[in-house]
Amino acid sequence: MERIPNSTAEYKGRYDTLFSRIKNSEITPRKEKDWDLEDLDDVFMGVFADYGKKAIEANNGSIYMTLSGGLDSTLALAYLRKNFPDSEIVTFSMGGYENHEDVKHARIASEKYQTQHHEIFASANYIAEAINEYQTKFPDADLEQAAKNGDLDVYLLYKKIAKLNPKVVLTFEGIDELAGGYWPHRDQATEETYQEYWRKLIPDHLEPLTASAQSFGINLEFPYLDERVIKQIAEIPIEQRSDFNESKKPLRKIARENGLPPEIINRPKEGQVSMLNRDFSDNHILGET
Repeated sequence: MERIPNSTAEYKGRYDTLFSRIKNSEITPRKEKDWDLEDLDDVFMGVFADYGKKAIEANNGSIYMTLSGGLDSTLALAYLRKNFPDSEIVTFSMGGYENHEDVKHARIASEKYQTQHHEIFASANYIAEAINEYQTKFPDADLEQAAKNGDLDVYLLYKKIAKLNPKVVLTFEGIDELAGGYWPHRDQATEETYQEYWRKLIPDHLEPLTASAQSFGINLEFPYLDERVIKQIAEIPIEQRSDFNESKKPLRKIARENGLPPEIINRPKEGQVSMLNRDFSDNHILGET
């Protein structure tokens, strides 16, 4: 059986141009080039202005976005708020428990940038319902693999988001692959490592994500996968993106200059706790706030 839950024809096609561009993109410099942090900052400012405008037009004046409380999504939120100081920004975080690092840091980011924030904790019954739906929508998907890889968690997240009926949601995949956000990027900063993670981006992350969102009528936009961002980061030598001591170094420098909370810039990466492995004995974590 397939792991990727987009074997249903209904969910194919919309992202073909994006996926084709990703496959054909150069993400490592062909030769040593000078690059400037201010240029990257300018690119981010322009990209988030464009994607924020697109979201506002689609969502009757509001920007909807996922917010993990990590560097990538919080930096995106900072640029969006700078571009749209008076617009409503609606954010969503999901955790396996109330004090998960993602949830705690998303609260910090939401408070600083004044968003309408939703924390999502699914009950056991809600999860069972979602699994049944998932099997119906994606009958060829390998359910065990989908749970292991977090695809079911993504489905749960967008099932909750869909209750507010957004047409477009901004999400922030791709920057880890570009800027060196995984441990192997730091441990083995080679072109082969970057290319390996870039090749896995579509099948391991984007295909299951877009299929789940589309099944609820939600279109996703990926600002960090804009060709302007890819081109700009591709000019940065890989040894300057991440090293043994610090990942995504250019982004952290920009984040400091933009005044992101230090506890978010410096926080360790913590993986999401799969909802299927939750202990439901503590009833206070059930439901949604």
